[in-house]
Amino acid sequence: MKVLVTGSNGFIGKNLCVTLETMEGMEVLRFDAGQSLDDLKDLCGEADFVFHLAGVNRPESVEEFQTCNLGLTETLLSILEEQKRLVPVMLSSSTQALLDNPYGQSKRQAEDRVLEWGRKNGVPVIAYRFPNVFGKWCRPNYNSVVATWCHAIARGEEIRIDDPNKTLNLVYIDHVV
Repeated sequence: MKVLVTGSNGFIGKNLCVTLETMEGMEVLRFDAGQSLDDLKDLCGEADFVFHLAGVNRPESVEEFQTCNLGLTETLLSILEEQKRLVPVMLSSSTQALLDNPYGQSKRQAEDRVLEWGRKNGVPVIAYRFPNVFGKWCRPNYNSVVATWCHAIARGEEIRIDDPNKTLNLVYIDHVV
């Protein structure tokens, strides 16, 4: 089986690819930032399943939430449809999709688009809303508050807790994979 992983060099993507590559009969097709849309088209033409993990959560401008999270999702689905590659798609989303902020809105819109595409084409699709994922290859001040806190504590720096009464739901990367 050929599995396309978008965002393959990201935190979740890297962990997923390492695991998939140990499975017999599994060929991992990787797509990440810096590759072209032609590369994505070529990879889509081979894929039997897509893990769509690519996106942004700390962009330079707020507009990037729409172009990267929703826009890339729409592009991916359009390519699959044009190529008549109606394969299952798993979208990584976030519990932030429940919130009314630019990141959450873009993730919720991407979820809606994937679910709509699946219904329209009779294709199984899944949108997973991950909570705070932590673990190996996680970047401090980017992917996880756990990595950020560990990084600060190891350097004798203070950690920041915005709301000490808030419950933080965590999941370890190997459990996600």
